[in-house]
Amino acid sequence: MVLEPTQGALEADPRPTARQTIGVVIPAYNAERTIGAVLQALAEQEPSPSEVIVVDDSSTDRTAELAETAGARVLATDGAGFAGAARNTGWEAATTDVVVFLDADSIPAPGWGAGLERALAEYPGSVVGCARTFTGKTRWGWVARLQFETPYLPRGGPRPAGFVSSLCMAVPRDLPLRFAASYGGEDGVFCADAHAAGIPVIFDPRFHAFHDHGRDTFVSLRRLQRRRAYALSRVGAVQRESLRKRIFSRVPVHYFLLLRLPRIFWRVRDRPELRRAFLRHLPLLVVAEWTLGASALRYVFRRPPLRDQARSFR
Repeated sequence: MVLEPTQGALEADPRPTARQTIGVVIPAYNAERTIGAVLQALAEQEPSPSEVIVVDDSSTDRTAELAETAGARVLATDGAGFAGAARNTGWEAATTDVVVFLDADSIPAPGWGAGLERALAEYPGSVVGCARTFTGKTRWGWVARLQFETPYLPRGGPRPAGFVSSLCMAVPRDLPLRFAASYGGEDGVFCADAHAAGIPVIFDPRFHAFHDHGRDTFVSLRRLQRRRAYALSRVGAVQRESLRKRIFSRVPVHYFLLLRLPRIFWRVRDRPELRRAFLRHLPLLVVAEWTLGASALRYVFRRPPLRDQARSFR
């Protein structure tokens, strides 16, 4: 999802709370490239999580083996419900007060554990998401990251949000919600459900993870764009971001008019490496916006089902 966290000041709850136990659930499909780095980074946090559960979603590589070697508890699924159902499987098995969902390519930065603990203490009972950082390895890798990752850069203070990504999302274990059994927008539906239930959704950029998603070719970028277009259209009618995003989810003219590019530049303007990457790859970003728009056109007249529609964009 690329539903940008809502701007605005937020006051922390000043009341002291007891220290909560924290567990991490990682849905993983063919994640042998990154799962070791994620688990090592978690082990090096202070405090480190009380438990780590890797839900192997029918991988065909060494994901489960590497996770077990690193000391994680590994659960297996048949893959039928994709990432949403895999998260629910780990959630049901968790025993801690708080469950943190991490993607298998989301590597916690130093200080992530302390930042998470602080956010949970300040905003008890909330759904909390963290910021992310990224870098590019290829031209199209930079384009993929600039096009989708910049709303979540570590900037500013914690604030209410219409959406936080399941790339890094902390929830109370007893929260009366679950993810839709699907892949593509299931975290957006989850956040909409949280808002409907009166549960605060908080974006806290004071701690972050590094997103190493490996989308470094044009083919992999197009696969990502198709999934994002599906997700944005699916959640558009219920998202709590803005009327503008609700309209654009139905009529995606902003991609073809390149209206997002100035906004992306504004987000990276004070970060020299990202600013240079934006200017260097601007022609490719123009192409990428048009191809993303072409994917979004598919859903102009027919939105995807909101719930439990299993579909793969792997």
